[in-house]
Amino acid sequence: MATQGLTQGPELSPAPVTKLDKVIPAYHLVHAVLDVAIPRGASKDKILRGTGIFDDSLTMDTRISAKQCIALLSNVRSQCQGNDVSFLIGKSLGGVWLREDIANIKDSQNLEQAIEVLSAIRWESVPLVSFKRFVLQDKYIWVLQDTMGCEKRGSHKLWPFIAQLYLSMLVALLKQWTGTRLPLGFTIDSDRPRNVQDFETYLGLRVTFNAPLMSITLPKSCMTIPFPFADDKTGDAFGEALGETERGLAYQQPQTLLQTSREATSNLSLLDYVRSKTLREPQKGLADLAESLGCSTATLKRKLTDHNYTYRGLSEEARRQQAIVLLALRKLNNEQSASQMAFSDLPNFRRAIKRLTGLTPSELRAR
Repeated sequence: MATQGLTQGPELSPAPVTKLDKVIPAYHLVHAVLDVAIPRGASKDKILRGTGIFDDSLTMDTRISAKQCIALLSNVRSQCQGNDVSFLIGKSLGGVWLREDIANIKDSQNLEQAIEVLSAIRWESVPLVSFKRFVLQDKYIWVLQDTMGCEKRGSHKLWPFIAQLYLSMLVALLKQWTGTRLPLGFTIDSDRPRNVQDFETYLGLRVTFNAPLMSITLPKSCMTIPFPFADDKTGDAFGEALGETERGLAYQQPQTLLQTSREATSNLSLLDYVRSKTLREPQKGLADLAESLGCSTATLKRKLTDHNYTYRGLSEEARRQQAIVLLALRKLNNEQSASQMAFSDLPNFRRAIKRLTGLTPSELRAR
């Protein structure tokens, strides 16, 4: 894997993945998209137009870039009829991963271990979204982040479509892994939509709209409940659930799908790397970040522009998310929050929170 325009930095090896790196398996993604899109009135030619993806040359080893993947899903959104298309594609992909990766997931004893496996192959399974986990008393919260600049601020609003797709995929996977419907909660950072019934059908009834962040919550206790197949070394229980045809597929080692994760590929995208560095080293700026990546400031600026972000916009997004977690979710006081956000002066802290979120610290804690 060659990262375009970035060399291996001294603090991260290998370099973070960019929008142009071909790390995403195309075969199952493209077929899941077409299986949903064509019955909804779209044509194959229009779905693949401008993506650089050719259906007749797809193999299990074909890799595409995030840029190609975003173009594909953008075409789907514009060409397909119905508000549930994103959810349907996600559910279809959940079925794919149940079949293709069960040889690894089946060795997990509980959800904590299964999520670790899924995270290890994140470019194969969840390439356009990252999930940042926080601990909140008796539950975990995973905040969704755009890893590749999915036109989040664009007029086409592709980011909600992509987020819904992967949320639906994860719900389908979790239900199969655990054998039950977990008490998942979701917050959506947009107004209540007209198609709220689609959210309830594919995500469940615990969905809150007009929230400050898009997130998933789950009680900590659910993470260590033994999987129903944890002691089933032969996999018969899952074989019966999948059926005879799928059983053979499920227990083949998915060598082609996991090959990329076995190579020296960073588990971070460029955007997530910048977010992380911004929070861990707030005193450093763009030039320091570029140096850590082994590139010039101009090159880093250009790469961020390619991802539809500026350094300032991305760093402020990361700080805004941090403020919401500390104040609105964890309910920390001003002194505790200011310390974690590296503010030594409380008036400056309060002004920064108001600028980042539009609310004062006390108003955030009251949410």
